Amino acid sequence: MIDAHVHLFPDRLFDAIWRWFDEHAWTIAHKVYADDVVDRLEQAGANRAVGLLYAHQPGMAEGLNSWMGAFARRRAMVIPCATVHPRDDDVLGVLRRGRDVHGAKLVKQHCHVLGIAPDAPVMFPLYEACIELGLPLNLHVGNGPKLPGYKAPSDAVSGAARTEAVLVRYPELRLIVPHLGCMEDDVFLSWLDRFPNLLLDTAMAMVPFLEGMNVGDRARLGDHPDRILFGTDFPNIPYPIETELRALHALKLDEEALRAITHDAAVRVFGL
Repeated sequence: MIDAHVHLFPDRLFDAIWRWFDEHAWTIAHKVYADDVVDRLEQAGANRAVGLLYAHQPGMAEGLNSWMGAFARRRAMVIPCATVHPRDDDVLGVLRRGRDVHGAKLVKQHCHVLGIAPDAPVMFPLYEACIELGLPLNLHVGNGPKLPGYKAPSDAVSGAARTEAVLVRYPELRLIVPHLGCMEDDVFLSWLDRFPNLLLDTAMAMVPFLEGMNVGDRARLGDHPDRILFGTDFPNIPYPIETELRALHALKLDEEALRAITHDAAVRVFGL
């Protein structure tokens, strides 16, 4: 099993993120730092894990990428990402060093954290760098989650239409949309037929962890198992780490589709 959506940060950043969650979102069930994250994943049956972090300010990406690379060298199950802020001076250079020096297999960025729409021109150098370097991009978009007290981006800022413009402009970009589209899953699932380089991950999208949350018809994942990546979003989740995998198994997909979602798709996408 490969968990394609795990968050790994230096301790001080985890502390800051958890303070935000305590104030604005859900109660995290297990606040554990990076080494304990990997230990928990191994205990839950993961063989590899994609470590994700993101830069929310210019100038911090180089340090984060160096930290991630060093951590992945020490904990061999981790597949490292690189990140960059779209307003960094040398987006291509930052990501090239992330790949060539720190071993990154993908790039991560978060439109909600940035407060920047995916089709804003300032984002274009990020997409072009990912294409040039051959790196898939995990980009948090969509118009959710919808939480009391949480200022989720509106459709006009980060809804599916703003992502569609990116897919049309950069059809060669291997774009991973996490959380099955973050409250717009029907739209993103329907686009798998239309955009051959679009992928989705399942993180926090398999179980109704919020009151009134509708997780939709998840059996549809079996229609494109080679384009779906299993992910947990651990450790920033409000339920036990095994919950999402149990929900996936409960769909009773055929063995080939289940293996594709939990392993084979990630092997192909990240060149493992």
